[in-house]
Amino acid sequence: MSFSGMSIFLWQIANVLAKTDQAAFCKALKDAGCAAVYVKVADGAVAYNLQRVSQNQWDDAALCALFTEMDAAGLKKIGWQYLYGRQPEKEAERAMERIQRFGLQGYVLDAEQEYKLMGADAANRFMQRLRAGSELPLALCSYRFPSLHAEFPWQAFLNCMDEEKGDCHMPQVYWVGDSRERGPGLQLQRSMKELQALKALPVVPIGSLYGQNVNGFNWLPTATQIENFAVTANELGCPGMGWWSWDSLVHLDGVPGNTVSQKGWWSALEKSAKYWQSSNEIPGPTLEERVSMLEEQARQHGWPIEGGN
Repeated sequence: MSFSGMSIFLWQIANVLAKTDQAAFCKALKDAGCAAVYVKVADGAVAYNLQRVSQNQWDDAALCALFTEMDAAGLKKIGWQYLYGRQPEKEAERAMERIQRFGLQGYVLDAEQEYKLMGADAANRFMQRLRAGSELPLALCSYRFPSLHAEFPWQAFLNCMDEEKGDCHMPQVYWVGDSRERGPGLQLQRSMKELQALKALPVVPIGSLYGQNVNGFNWLPTATQIENFAVTANELGCPGMGWWSWDSLVHLDGVPGNTVSQKGWWSALEKSAKYWQSSNEIPGPTLEERVSMLEEQARQHGWPIEGGN
């Protein structure tokens, strides 16, 4: 599946280059266990993350370089686009152009409050045009709890999505302000129940990897919450999960006393990724280790072991 494994969103390429070069960025994420990077390639009907080459000229050089490095590192290339619904056919045509240009392996549709105003007609027009030109796996990345956003045109998007195509729900399960250790997992359980009631698609949730001011308090997720989110997603059978965002990690590292390592986030990410690594990536116990475990279990039961003490 295109959206399997652990992933992270990237909003602005400049935030990668602020700390490191693209090759080092890709290596760091691969080493941490990431399977993919979700890169913003379009905003509405226009291309995004363009690089200025002259006063009046922009091109895709930075994006092309990043995707080349992602290929080299073995990271899946997933694009994402923020949708407004004002020009649905043009937004769909831009999506198709970016998919073809970069050879993307999946595409994330970030549709939020604007579509509450534009409604089902715009969503239908967008999806019909996109599906007419591309069968690439799609993820609808939107609100975590549909019951709180009934005016969003859920079915208009989901009618053109199918598990057999590799499509999935991708809820933004941002637990901002929730200080409970198990809060992320509890919110994810509710989100999955509500989304799958709309349509039975795999769920690839996105978690909070950023800070936010909440009533004058600088809220940040804890390492324990990050792990709880990943553990719960795995236990619920999610084929993958992701985080918003790399940009936030760069920002956090710029705040004295708030480095990613000091918060334990990086270690938590590495632990989270292991839940989706395949069996050939995480070797099982050797024969000798299995024998030792069985012998220890026998000793605990008081059973005699031939040749033992």
